[in-house]
Amino acid sequence: MHDAIVIGAGVNGIYQLHRLREAGLDVVTLEAGTSVGGTWFWNRYPGARLDSEAYAYTYAFSKELIEEWDWVEEFADQPTLERYFNFVVDRLDLRRSIVFDARVVSCRWNESDAIWTVDIADGRQFRTKYLIPATGIMAVPYMPPWEGLDDFEGVKIHTADWPREGIDLTGKRVAVVGVGSTGIQIVQTIAPQVEHLTVLQRTPNWAVPLANYTFTPERVREVKDNYLTYYDATADSRSCFLWNARPVNTFDVAPDEREAVYSELYHRPGMSFYQNNFQDLLSDAEANAEAARFLASKIHQRVNDPETARKLTPMHPYATKRPPLETRYYEAYNQPNVDLISLPEEPIVRITKEGIQTTERVIPIDVLIVATGFDAITGSFLKLGIEGVGGQTLVEAWADGPRTFMGIFGHGFPNMLILGGPQGSNGNQPRCTTFVADWIVECIQYLRANGIERFDVDEEAQHEWVDYCNELVTSIPLLRDAENWQWGSNIPGKKRAYMLYIGSQPDFRVLLEKIADEGYPQLHRSSAPVEAAQ
Repeated sequence: MHDAIVIGAGVNGIYQLHRLREAGLDVVTLEAGTSVGGTWFWNRYPGARLDSEAYAYTYAFSKELIEEWDWVEEFADQPTLERYFNFVVDRLDLRRSIVFDARVVSCRWNESDAIWTVDIADGRQFRTKYLIPATGIMAVPYMPPWEGLDDFEGVKIHTADWPREGIDLTGKRVAVVGVGSTGIQIVQTIAPQVEHLTVLQRTPNWAVPLANYTFTPERVREVKDNYLTYYDATADSRSCFLWNARPVNTFDVAPDEREAVYSELYHRPGMSFYQNNFQDLLSDAEANAEAARFLASKIHQRVNDPETARKLTPMHPYATKRPPLETRYYEAYNQPNVDLISLPEEPIVRITKEGIQTTERVIPIDVLIVATGFDAITGSFLKLGIEGVGGQTLVEAWADGPRTFMGIFGHGFPNMLILGGPQGSNGNQPRCTTFVADWIVECIQYLRANGIERFDVDEEAQHEWVDYCNELVTSIPLLRDAENWQWGSNIPGKKRAYMLYIGSQPDFRVLLEKIADEGYPQLHRSSAPVEAAQ
């Protein structure tokens, strides 16, 4: 029997475990993988890399951790990030509290003793007072149901299930399906080494240069000396990135100045074209079209073939899908061994033994790489088999979209506190969620200090929060009408519902602080299990 169980040893789960242990709780973390890192353990495909500055993405709560770790480039790659999270876990002596190879298959609430029972796929069972799912929002890969997929005799693999030993693609005929952030990173990385690369694209994305660079010793020292400045910048920004929108509208400046701003942002490292653009980028369709016009011109400058450039130019407004970052991605299509197929114009008919059959041709391949993304935001939580009061499942409760209060509580699921889930803190991980993890610890300490054995969130408070999240996104027409994984649009049959909190992170923290200051009035609580109290 444990005080708390954290599910997931990724970026969020590691920090939550640390804080709960620090607070003196008996806590265990259950991790499906064989090591820590979450996203950076599972996603080890060629080119996997951060699109947030490493020092603005990772932990900032310990000066010792900062001093003892040297970042070697602005945007760390997957192997570096995996090493970093292992370093953190060992430096904080957290590994002894993590159970690996522990894939959770069910979490059942027992009303008679106010305890959660957690079952593992191999038959092991754990019991806990507080259940804290921290599985992340990108953890359940989506594999399209193509006809004939099982017939393919070559290597087929989803990017989120890349083997630890890697795959030698040298001299192979490779197909990549999907050009989101992952597909872009793979294409630009493997194009120089494969015999032939066929990219099958459903929807092109507005990608801008990552502009990564290697650190000098002086830059390493500068990052360490200024980590509090970087931390404050992320804490004060809307989405916990280093940048905020500039406080001026697009057409308030002259055309030549506007072009200069776009050019500066385009060549600056990281997410600044998105995060540091004019403040009406997503609220004014004409302003958005002006930014998209600039980006389209760059695609046509960088891609030699006009027809290929046309296919690579998106039709959707900029940033209504999460903007990827790239390194010579567009130049890959200038190579003679790279072909681009637009799936709306030439759909996949089936997968054959030798390759892919479209409506126009048969493409012989040795390796099929599926970069079709995830059942995002809710998928990983729904896979946990969570059953609350009266046997109601989380799948049933979220059938029409997620329903939470502050992204942390769910009515009918007592003593459960979600970290990094839907309708909660959203943006640059882990900077967004470290505050929430701290708040969860403070909430548990309050409950324990006041003898509260069982709590459940008020249903009306949850309803009001869901409505508020919906009002925020529907007030922005460009986002309200978007088709993306934030709406569940990438998963056939998934109910269309916006699954994130789109407001600012400083505002979100103010709301959480108010709830704590008022004594958590949205939580119904009792000093004994319901059955025992009757």
